[in-house]
Amino acid sequence: MIHGTDVVVVGAGVSGLTCAVRLAEAGRRVLVRSADTPSSTTSCAAGAIWGPHLVAHERAGQWALESLEVFRELSRDPATGVRMTPGVEASRDGLETPEPGLGAEAVQRCDPATLPPGYTSGWRYTVPLIDMTRYLAHLAARLRDLGGRIAVRRPVTAAELPGLGAIVVNCAGLGARDLVPGDDIRPIRGDLLVVDNPGIDAFFVEHDTDEDGLTTYVLPQGGRVMLGGSRYAGEWSRRPDPGVARGILDRCARAEPLLSGARVREHRVGLRPVRDRVRLAADERYAHLIHNYGHGGGGVTLSWGCAGEVLALTGAAAHTTRRG
Repeated sequence: MIHGTDVVVVGAGVSGLTCAVRLAEAGRRVLVRSADTPSSTTSCAAGAIWGPHLVAHERAGQWALESLEVFRELSRDPATGVRMTPGVEASRDGLETPEPGLGAEAVQRCDPATLPPGYTSGWRYTVPLIDMTRYLAHLAARLRDLGGRIAVRRPVTAAELPGLGAIVVNCAGLGARDLVPGDDIRPIRGDLLVVDNPGIDAFFVEHDTDEDGLTTYVLPQGGRVMLGGSRYAGEWSRRPDPGVARGILDRCARAEPLLSGARVREHRVGLRPVRDRVRLAADERYAHLIHNYGHGGGGVTLSWGCAGEVLALTGAAAHTTRRG
């Protein structure tokens, strides 16, 4: 157990840092334990446009809307990396694009004539778009200002996890596979390219059937644009593939001609931590150990809602007797 600490959060990605900030704001002395710096986590490779994606839980919609209110507030400060951004979601080959759900603003059906070639259905709307490099740095600084700490050390083991603190919050993402042996968490690889922004100020996202593991999105982040993407189930490698990069560039340039000839500054690869259902609950054996992982492609979208749930659970855990 780490003395002088009320809660140990395992994981320095968006879920871990958001939980740590929420707990520190509630007066808890928080330590984040991670094998990676925030900028090296898979969260930093996220395109991070608000909207539940590859995530399953009956409360996912509620958590997303709770997070949306926080992101709207954060968007008032450009330093956070959060910006309310207009854009288009569209489909090709006669596939109907579903109307955006609750939370999207300024929703309008697109005239097909205004869509890129080959796209036949679409909606225009506004949602938060998050620059993850700046946003994770914002969360880390906010945590430090609240007295919290981040310790980058070797990975925590399953045997060590319950004994880390009086209250432990497991936000290890895919790392939960090693911390909770036998868990069904699995990766869906996502590729993202960073290019210079040639003057794009609206996002473009393709709605597709995911039959080939490929998708198309263009996400402007100030002087940069994030281009994607891929959805490769069961793929653990984070090694950039030049062929995947060429495919992303080609698809994005067809959707947005300003990207023709774009130079790739960075190729990021992230692994979405997918489960059949988000795990957000106290451990069955250790009531002081709270799990918060398996958010799939919705980690950012659900982050503040899930952090509020974790805060409530830590209140209950504080009244239990830690075992083990």
